Amino acid sequence: MKKMTTGVLAFSMIFASTWAGSAEALTPEGTKMIARVTGATPAGETMPNPNQTHMNYDVGGTDLGIVWDKGGGEYFIAFGDTNDTAGNWNRSNVLAISSDTNLEDGLAFSTMIQSKPGHAKEILPSKKINNDEMTVIPTAGVTVGNRHYIHYMSVNHWGPAGRWYTNYSGIAYSDDNGQNWTKSPSARWYNNTSTWNNPFQMAAFLKDSGFVYMYATPNGRFGDVYLARVPENGLLNIGDYRYWDGSGWSAAQSAARPVAIGVAGEMSVAYNTHFKRYIMTYLNEDRQAIVMRDAATPIGPWSGEKILVPGDFTGLGQYNAYMHPLSNNGPELYFIMSTWYPDYNTHLMKTTLTPDMLGDNIISDPGFETQRETPVMAPWYVTGEGGLDRQLGNARTGENNGYVRNGSGWNAIKQRVVVQPYTNYTLKGWVRTSSNNTKGHFGVREPVDGAVIKETSFAQLSDYTELTVTFNSGNRSVVELYTGLWANGDTWLQVDDMSLVKDLNLVGHAGFESQSSSSLSSPWYSNGTAGVDRNLGFARTGANNGYARASSGWNAIKQEIFVEPDTEYTLSAWIRTSDNNNDGYFGVRQLGDGPVLSEISFQNIPGYALKTVRFNSGQYHSLEIYAGMWATSDTWIQVDDFSVVKN
Repeated sequence: MKKMTTGVLAFSMIFASTWAGSAEALTPEGTKMIARVTGATPAGETMPNPNQTHMNYDVGGTDLGIVWDKGGGEYFIAFGDTNDTAGNWNRSNVLAISSDTNLEDGLAFSTMIQSKPGHAKEILPSKKINNDEMTVIPTAGVTVGNRHYIHYMSVNHWGPAGRWYTNYSGIAYSDDNGQNWTKSPSARWYNNTSTWNNPFQMAAFLKDSGFVYMYATPNGRFGDVYLARVPENGLLNIGDYRYWDGSGWSAAQSAARPVAIGVAGEMSVAYNTHFKRYIMTYLNEDRQAIVMRDAATPIGPWSGEKILVPGDFTGLGQYNAYMHPLSNNGPELYFIMSTWYPDYNTHLMKTTLTPDMLGDNIISDPGFETQRETPVMAPWYVTGEGGLDRQLGNARTGENNGYVRNGSGWNAIKQRVVVQPYTNYTLKGWVRTSSNNTKGHFGVREPVDGAVIKETSFAQLSDYTELTVTFNSGNRSVVELYTGLWANGDTWLQVDDMSLVKDLNLVGHAGFESQSSSSLSSPWYSNGTAGVDRNLGFARTGANNGYARASSGWNAIKQEIFVEPDTEYTLSAWIRTSDNNNDGYFGVRQLGDGPVLSEISFQNIPGYALKTVRFNSGQYHSLEIYAGMWATSDTWIQVDDFSVVKN
């Protein structure tokens, strides 16, 4: 392409008594309940209850409380199955409107959508027939322009605790300020009613950079987190959705791979401009807690889980943490939480987000410090015999550590994590053992004690010793980390302070080695004519390289990368060209062949030469890198070993 004006934004990070800027990771502190949102005030409760929904809207009990910005200084709040003051479960969902901007004293409604005065309306009808359509429950909401959208699930039947089964999920819309809603007949994700495993049954919406990102889980609370996105104006066009396949975007829903490990239920996702971090909250049923993850980009890598609301919080059966958009610009995070007992209703909560020194460690509970009691080990699991040493003085740091101990067999402590395919990672952990250990192993493998990907062996470690394993994820999206031993007599190990960190290079399939054909595949795509030279001897390193070749026009190889706004990066790649190339360009631009942020031009390059471009990401969350040329007669470029790293 021809070079366009480059805009570079100045950026500074300020570390002072009031922290501001980009955090490496976040952690919640001081979570507390602010006020009741729905229902009557029970005897002895002293919190504010500004809405008195039992009197004003005939809402005695309800749950969820999904909040989104509807425009005009107002917010929608969608609730789930609702009973009246007599205890009758007569509505599958209800909807409130709020213009309250002072959440410190509670969240006040302006009104609720009503079917008659004093009676909140069911906005999405359901059959209310078990094993057909038991209920229709909202799971997410977003507004684009003057049209409002709700993602909902059609529940076929309820199963055991934390499990339910859906017919499909879909999108409904309203053009009259939420008074009436239409279920789109085409914007639906149908479940497989024999396996019940479609991953797009419950959702969280995030409007970002011209797209609506849809984070999703299967029905129930025990699935991983998946991701799709669609241009803002295409929410009802099922064919416009693209699914994250671990490296890039695919039109095939079947290609979707998880972005975060569950177990996850009732999810909420937001972008915090104060910290420049994406925040994800959900209930982890195995941990019996509401947890939080955060990331620098919408695709991750997502940090390990941090406890937002512990399982023993005031003795309530709590679930979900739907973030209020008023929290998105500062360190105070407000969210709506549901409780099942002793009162089925919703409550406004508050926590303070602070920078987390763990950085982008993607292991949950890496130091074992958030474990509430020894029998509850999630997110850690054990093969053989093992558990937690709690406050026994055996930890390397903090109070707790993991252990395995047995007289025979294979015994390991382990955790599943999401990885990006064909990407390098570094796994570290501190281990010590009994004096008779001879067969210890630390590494990464296929899930559920599968084939080993990479490991290091160890014998006796008399004191905590740091072990390190570097590995490439290959075609995998999920792997299992483990520390274990083959016991021979009473043998034990203790492990603490684990970490797993992704390679700094933001470019996927950077050396083209994992491209499976001569046609470009995710995450690479092209303008004009471009592809992959496979095993042709043209690569700088390895067996493959990318190329563009044509007799006319603009021809380029490209990839979308996800970046942190207002941040300095360096893009590099190795390039060589045909003798007649005199109009080549290498750089970074806005998506969809948009304006250039920074680029260099190049002419004839007879042998591979390293080309480098420095750029500032400006306001953008994702950008497009490219190498291409304007062809005259038969012109080509070959490219290899791309890299984008933060300065």
